Amino acid sequence: MNKQVRVFQIKEIHHKQRAKSYAQQIEDGFLIHHQNYQSAYKGQVGPSETPVTVRGRLEEQRPNTFIGRPFGVSDVMVWDEEEKRKFFYVDKDELVEFGGFTDIDSAGNVVALMVPNYQVDGKTGTWLPYDSEVVEGVCFFMMRNEQRRDAVSPIVVDSKGVFVTEAPNGFENVRATITEYVRRAERKQQDVTEHEKCLTNGTYERARESGTEQNYNMIDGCVNNNPKKPRVIGNRVSVLDRLHIKLENRKQKEQGQQQQQERTLKN
Repeated sequence: MNKQVRVFQIKEIHHKQRAKSYAQQIEDGFLIHHQNYQSAYKGQVGPSETPVTVRGRLEEQRPNTFIGRPFGVSDVMVWDEEEKRKFFYVDKDELVEFGGFTDIDSAGNVVALMVPNYQVDGKTGTWLPYDSEVVEGVCFFMMRNEQRRDAVSPIVVDSKGVFVTEAPNGFENVRATITEYVRRAERKQQDVTEHEKCLTNGTYERARESGTEQNYNMIDGCVNNNPKKPRVIGNRVSVLDRLHIKLENRKQKEQGQQQQQERTLKN
């Protein structure tokens, strides 16, 4: 049985939040999330050790590989055991288990049912995911506020913990909203894919062009420039090159005349 613990500490930019209790962090609206923390320690755990005993060990003797500040209140312990991951906030007298600090599974999902103390961006307090439903092949979670359960409407979040909609009557009346959320995300992904294709195609055209154009100042995304002088192929001057050059000169002359006429009309 492989067990591992990692310790994260609040980044310097948020130093005013260090050493605060869990309740105070929630009251301040500070997001206890890995983006606001930095890694300080990673180590193996003994077969009989628990999060509580590991906390005591880290407080009593700081390991040589512990690179952060002294272990203490406001640190987060990430506990991995047999493909299960738990998060604990180091409070003064206890370890507060909470959810959503990092992804909890290989699929990148953040939310797990009945894990308390989730924070949702844009919402106050902490939330408990107590129900789930799959809509259009995507899993969504119903959450209730843990501080004001009867006064605040339940909400729906996606598997990443992103707010979708309020749901005072459960999933029944919000399935259409959730379905639209999924389709909007799919359209956004399609737009990103198409944009990436355009970038790829543009890069390809320019790469192909750079190998066929006569000089670099002709590279403009279109493989349609002609040599300034007809090439000599074997012992003969290329008839096609002469024709293309003649047509190009005629085109430029006509464009010049048209531009001159437009300037005359404007004056």
